[in-house]
Amino acid sequence: MKLRWITGCAVVPTLLLTACTSDTDAEPWHAFSPTATHRTTQADTEKRLTAAARSALDGVTDEGASMVESGVERVSDGVHTQLGLTQGTTYKLTVVCAGKGTVRITLAPAAAGEKKPIPCDQSIAFERIKPKAASAHLDIVGNPGASGMIAWRVNKM
Repeated sequence: MKLRWITGCAVVPTLLLTACTSDTDAEPWHAFSPTATHRTTQADTEKRLTAAARSALDGVTDEGASMVESGVERVSDGVHTQLGLTQGTTYKLTVVCAGKGTVRITLAPAAAGEKKPIPCDQSIAFERIKPKAASAHLDIVGNPGASGMIAWRVNKM
């Protein structure tokens, strides 16, 4: 009698485990993970917004100006970089944000520039930079609720 009870205790959990992990589910909605779909959609959206921001940025020609630095970042990550600029030289910062909401540009030291709001509607914003120090720190951060991609470029004038 004890042997049957022990065997039953071992077999029943195995059957339940096998039934729960069966791959014969007839409901198709179990085949897709919402998280994977969300990531794919988010990646596609980022690619589309990156292409839009770069296209708008590339549409601005800076004849005779040499590029110093550039990049593309998520609004959620922001742009945070130390620009290696020459004191007393004039530079032009070009920024495009594609997405929704607004971002703001901050250059430090404060004399190098000021906070400037930029809409994330693919508008092109320009900021003239003439650093009083050997380098300037660039921050572009999203305001609450902003999302999308930021493309930026610094050219020597």
